[in-house]
Amino acid sequence: MRQLYFSEKDLRIREKEMRSLFWQQVEEEQLKIAKKRVEEMLEIEFQEAIGAERYERTHARKRYRGGYRYRDLQTWGGRLYRVKVPKGEKGYKFKLLKPWGRHVEKFGEAVYRAFVYGMSDRKVAKFFEGLYGTGILSPSGVSVIYQNLSREMGAWHKRPLEDRYRFIFLDGIWQSIRGVGRRQRVILAAMGIRNDGVVEIIDFRIESGESASAWGRFIESLFERGIVGKALELIVHDGCPGLIDALRWVWPSAKTQLCAVHHLRNVANNIRTRHVRAKVLRQAKMVYRAKDRQQAIDRAKILAWKWGKCEPQAIRNFMRSLDATLTYMDFSKELWPMLKSTNHLERYFREWRRRLKSMGVLPNPVSCDRILYALVQEYNGQQKRCALISNPKSELCLT
Repeated sequence: MRQLYFSEKDLRIREKEMRSLFWQQVEEEQLKIAKKRVEEMLEIEFQEAIGAERYERTHARKRYRGGYRYRDLQTWGGRLYRVKVPKGEKGYKFKLLKPWGRHVEKFGEAVYRAFVYGMSDRKVAKFFEGLYGTGILSPSGVSVIYQNLSREMGAWHKRPLEDRYRFIFLDGIWQSIRGVGRRQRVILAAMGIRNDGVVEIIDFRIESGESASAWGRFIESLFERGIVGKALELIVHDGCPGLIDALRWVWPSAKTQLCAVHHLRNVANNIRTRHVRAKVLRQAKMVYRAKDRQQAIDRAKILAWKWGKCEPQAIRNFMRSLDATLTYMDFSKELWPMLKSTNHLERYFREWRRRLKSMGVLPNPVSCDRILYALVQEYNGQQKRCALISNPKSELCLT
């Protein structure tokens, strides 16, 4: 009797084929069960809507049946083919299915998240085609999913806000966006720390510049939606003149803190002599390492006395805005590292730059808005907390 011989390579191939067939059968059985459950739920919902079962005659009937139609439905676990959907005589809008929808919401979120993480429309379509098979998505179908999810973005920008923020950080970031040619647009953003210590992005807006009117529209929107400033203790900003004017208009009684890091950058830009720049900046940084306000003022006077004649413009700019950069000293010392600058918001801006850099010039403001909205939802969903707010004895800043 002749015996067959299988090498180790042949055995590995056979084992792989067996595993593939087994899990394929499991997926098919699960999809059959899912299809049956969906059809049962659609039938129950339709019966409750018309007030009668099939062929039942009753005075409580609200409408009549119109047969069935069949729809393919893409789920996260796979594709349900020819799902039996009841039809009404004059139509019916199911709560379980989206109108004209061919995929469930979780699948749409997965497609959107793949795009946010750096995949183009064609790459997204190709990825899900390899995952589920041919005919799942086209690049135009991916665009339709993005448009549907954009409605949620619009509702988020208009949502009511609670007046529960103790500290608010305001800053902007520039991004290239196509229009009539290539244009630079600024993304105005607001980060807040709530009373319970949760840190979140409150909102953002795409504007053409950082003028007083642009910042005014953004801040006034926050005010009209609920942040009137009763719980607001400090606003940390980057020193933009338009932003300062807008703050005086919307929140005139709120304390403000000019970012010490931005202030030092401005001083560095005004130093003309290159070989003394490091020395001047080193001594200027010591002002913000003082134990109290008086020591900071004394160190600033020594800085002005030592370098005032050598670098008059830089020292004049430093002394002019010094008081605005020391507001953080009105709070407990544990909060000083957090309140003296907009570094927390700048750190989050780095994630925006990393994501937007891979896309180059964005096609339009709506596309930019959509991407940033997804990134903000991911950040806010992490529920990061400021340990110094939720637990004053902690030495940590953000967890």
